[in-house]
Amino acid sequence: MIFAFATLAEAAMTLPKNLDNADQSRALEILGFGSASKILNNPYPLGGYMGIELGVSTEFIPLDDLQDLGSGTEDKGEFNYYTLTLGKGLFYNIDTYLYFTPSVQGENFQNFGAQLRWGFYEFNFFPLTLSAILYGGGANYSNLINISTFGTDILATVNMDNVAIYAGFGSIRAVGKFIGGANGITDDQETTEQDLVETHTVFGVSIGISKMFIAMEIDRYTDTVYSGKLGVRF
Repeated sequence: MIFAFATLAEAAMTLPKNLDNADQSRALEILGFGSASKILNNPYPLGGYMGIELGVSTEFIPLDDLQDLGSGTEDKGEFNYYTLTLGKGLFYNIDTYLYFTPSVQGENFQNFGAQLRWGFYEFNFFPLTLSAILYGGGANYSNLINISTFGTDILATVNMDNVAIYAGFGSIRAVGKFIGGANGITDDQETTEQDLVETHTVFGVSIGISKMFIAMEIDRYTDTVYSGKLGVRF
């Protein structure tokens, strides 16, 4: 199912122009937070056996509010794109992940970043683990909006045989540069920068099938973003 979504993903969208400061902040909430790193992992540490994880994820950013900003656009519904991920265990309970959009998806959108996960506590009499996650990334929309995101989350995971349910919260920061000039998207043709910090909550489920797993996740910022992932571990 995830591969089917990936096949249908389109990295094409029309950005609104004539954005004032308020419009830019709202666009950063939608496109910046929406394209930030997602957890979407099997909760068992890769570091437990120095393993490697490969995966493909599909993510959906809601665009309904974007079409009403500035001079507006005809885009509505969701912006769907996919990323490739590579995970590597470092130590027993520390993993690192890299992700990026493949070039075949087009040149109008690029997304990339990294994530570090540390499982710092495991309960002895209940299948509950606590993890800390540090992540950072960048996104480029048509060379008109350049975004950097940074965040931290605390995650609680309950493991039940081949099914794991996780939930957590944290803080995320997005810094966006909006390009001005005659072909830019700002209302005064000046290149400007917006900087936002917001709380973040996440809920997800991961289902293991032999060495493969399927993860589905809901991330709540100002808007709600849905994503899914199909992965395999070696």
